[in-house]
Amino acid sequence: MAISGRAVQTEPLNLGLTELAELLYFSAGLTRKYRFGGELHYMRAASATGALYPIELYVVAGDIAGLEAGVYHFDPLGFQLSRMRKGDYRAELAAASNDSIALAPATIAFTSLAWKNAWKYEARSYRHWFWDGGVIAANLMALSASIGSSTQIIQGFVDQIVNELLGLQDEEEATICLSPVGLGGQQSKDHSLKGIVPIQPKVQPLSEEETKYAAIWEAHRASFLQSKEEVDKWVKVRLETSNSERTTYPKIPLPPPTIEAARSRRLGEVILQRGSTRRFSRSPITLSQLSTVLRTSTGPIPCDNLPESENLIEAYFIANAVEGLAPGSYFYGGEQESLEQLKRGELRQMSAYLCLGQPLFGDASVVFFLMTRLREVFGSLGNRGYRTAQLEGGIVAGKIYLSAYALGLGASGSTFYDDAVTEFFSPHAKEKSTMIAVGLGIPAYKARPGRVLPQFA
Repeated sequence: MAISGRAVQTEPLNLGLTELAELLYFSAGLTRKYRFGGELHYMRAASATGALYPIELYVVAGDIAGLEAGVYHFDPLGFQLSRMRKGDYRAELAAASNDSIALAPATIAFTSLAWKNAWKYEARSYRHWFWDGGVIAANLMALSASIGSSTQIIQGFVDQIVNELLGLQDEEEATICLSPVGLGGQQSKDHSLKGIVPIQPKVQPLSEEETKYAAIWEAHRASFLQSKEEVDKWVKVRLETSNSERTTYPKIPLPPPTIEAARSRRLGEVILQRGSTRRFSRSPITLSQLSTVLRTSTGPIPCDNLPESENLIEAYFIANAVEGLAPGSYFYGGEQESLEQLKRGELRQMSAYLCLGQPLFGDASVVFFLMTRLREVFGSLGNRGYRTAQLEGGIVAGKIYLSAYALGLGASGSTFYDDAVTEFFSPHAKEKSTMIAVGLGIPAYKARPGRVLPQFA
């Protein structure tokens, strides 16, 4: 496959290998390389916790221009698709998940190779599956929209069947979501379902010694869906949430977003510019920039199990340096397009402390804490609701990255002290749980942008 450098189209997507290559490259391709300790290292188009990149992409495709029908693994280093199964398996995948997949020319499957970050973050790394998958999904959704085709994030699927279709090794790798691309294609003419014969692809070990973290796999299996009937029932469940209570916190209307500056950059250029900021300058951003990031990062996410009007994630943040906004803590009311001021005062030490005491998040202009009513999510969506909430948190974080770099700002994700964040934002955030934290601000240095590396051009 080759990348042309084109990133934005206005005409509807006619998915072929060229378009698929661009979706894969700007979602999870290699955009930077550097040497450290004499070894060559690469960075990718989307961020990952600890730059460990546990997310793998697979493609289940029908016959499209330049590519025969089959099940493929995406290799970012060789920038190639390795065929694992020959033939059109879209019907089989749809029968284990969502009927729309049968009409999509191709579906991209996201999986996690657990050991790639479990060696560092241990059992807590389970949430990183969905953070890291979410930021890639944010890129993919933006790219699909930019070339005239919507996509959907599908989390309702029969886990065992999909894992077997992709040839995943049990307790090594697992599917976390599916994303059909180029929706509105033609269904396979063969309506009979093929048997999914087990395959055992040759897999290069990640390490000479790999430790099994039983808690990860116990948690994951506890949220399995066992049949298509269970899938259909799960996606029809409606979230039952508490009605937001009227509050007496001061309301601050948000100004219109800063759109023109963001429009001047093509999406591909924004993605190549992206890199987690390692030093913020403590300089203020504008309230209009903050408004832009909030409006473009929150709101409806096309998924299979929630209506367009529903979201799981709510945005809280600490403002350290925003022109026209007093330092303090805030809640963003998306429907009212306004802020609720929770606490007023200098909180740089607090924003650093909540993010495990990292000075970077005391220097940031704004630190977002993306939260949800996890108990209510479990009550409605069952154990699988944990995946849904964490993945949505990752997607919103990915949108914050895209919005920040479109505006010439910087961003960096972080873990946090769970209970301390809830306590700090309470009583407003009582019984809410944090999914992920993201710092936003002006970088203290000029980073060299990524690029389409010569071997992929």
